[in-house]
Amino acid sequence: MNDKTNKLILSLRAHQSDVEIHKHSAYQIVLTDDNPFHTTIEKKKHQNIYGFVIKPQVAHACVGSNSTLTIINIEPYSSLGIRISKKLRNSNFKIFKNKPAVKNYFNFFKRSFSINNLRVLGELKEDEEIKDDRIIKSIEFIENHFRSEKFSINNISKQVYLSPSRLSFLFKQQVGSSISKYLLWTRLRYAIFNMLSNPDKTLTQIALESGFYDSSQMNKYMYQMFGIAPLKLRKKSDLIQFLK
Repeated sequence: MNDKTNKLILSLRAHQSDVEIHKHSAYQIVLTDDNPFHTTIEKKKHQNIYGFVIKPQVAHACVGSNSTLTIINIEPYSSLGIRISKKLRNSNFKIFKNKPAVKNYFNFFKRSFSINNLRVLGELKEDEEIKDDRIIKSIEFIENHFRSEKFSINNISKQVYLSPSRLSFLFKQQVGSSISKYLLWTRLRYAIFNMLSNPDKTLTQIALESGFYDSSQMNKYMYQMFGIAPLKLRKKSDLIQFLK
């Protein structure tokens, strides 16, 4: 459980993609390997670009009628999310005006970056592993009990003999995310795998099995996190890759 790369990286290859203004809780990389596209970020238009990287909760849109876009959503506290955060520094986004700019920006990869070989994204290792056994045990507890609707921070704090406030502080300090956000992402990750692996299951079944109250709650959080609703994700299931 020490390896923070064991988290969801959601990749969607979309042909002729036009996406309205939206924002979500994940870091996002959008790239094209054929024709340039247009984007609007924070009300400013950028035309004929080959990609961008954007921080969570930044409003943006894409117009790529003649483009094939690779859209990669990354957990903010994953290894890749942390590296991108450090790379962006105080900027909310980075625009790539040509293909060489994309490769130059991702020079922290151990091998040559290629958007046709996305598995390289899952090979990054976090510089510093979590060493506090109480936080490791907390993460394990979340992974084993997240499907319970009655799950709470108090449940975890009792397991690791810390007060809820102290646990929350240490968890955010070492993991980079609050417990509630970590729990939400864990539930969403499970819901997406479940949804794509079991096409006959209803969204209500999947929501309940993932720890949500109902499908409406799951739909709301999935849109907030990825900018796309469960039904659209299911329709595009053949284009989605999960990278660990």
